Amino acid sequence: MCIRDRLINYKSIKMKKLFYLACILSISISYSQNTFRLWHFNAKDGTEEAIGNLLAEHNKDAVYKSGGVQVERISYGDNMWTHRVVAFGEVGKIGRTDLKEFQQDLFLEKLNNFVEEWGPAYAGRFLSFVGGVPKDFPFIQIYDIKPNDPVAFQKAHDKFVSKASKILDERPVGFGTYDIGSPNGATHWVVIGSNGFSDLIDQKQQFEDKLAKEMMEWGKTNGGVEIKSNFTIQVLAAFGGF
Repeated sequence: MCIRDRLINYKSIKMKKLFYLACILSISISYSQNTFRLWHFNAKDGTEEAIGNLLAEHNKDAVYKSGGVQVERISYGDNMWTHRVVAFGEVGKIGRTDLKEFQQDLFLEKLNNFVEEWGPAYAGRFLSFVGGVPKDFPFIQIYDIKPNDPVAFQKAHDKFVSKASKILDERPVGFGTYDIGSPNGATHWVVIGSNGFSDLIDQKQQFEDKLAKEMMEWGKTNGGVEIKSNFTIQVLAAFGGF
């Protein structure tokens, strides 16, 4: 290969790397501007369907500033509440444009008829996210964590997720912060989506069988992390976007 061809090939490779870096940065910036708010509650026995119907009616033809809202059932793990409501959207743009205050108050009054007790509420941000939307992979495991070095953890997390892309396919994986509230002392969270319980367990088995080396590297490079809570949720209904 002549010097001219080498230079052209070098420039081509360099441009591809720059393009790839730009794509990664654009994804990171996009999700760093996305935020969430969530509310825990205990539903009265036998009211889950009624809650779903009420939310469906309330959100019919809803116009969101950005994002949307979903209701989740908490199942396995160490979260003692029965359900969560989570609102997603861009920073400063959570909520609806078509809802008057009295309409929201009326909705909450109706919802309270089905709620035994309201629990803690939290808010935070997405720092990284890959894969499909949660409603399409509705069985989700959530790790509430406290990294010793959040920057090192995110770097190790993103690297492992990239290595696991073939196993994950389109399953969503996210990492972010708790900026308001700290469940069990957690400052950050990791979520992993799946099609159901068996799919989630199979995913873990494949990580161990096929990515043992990568998992060890993740453990050595994440800066140290303490898992504060570990549970699963199931998305029952979603309205708007994500």
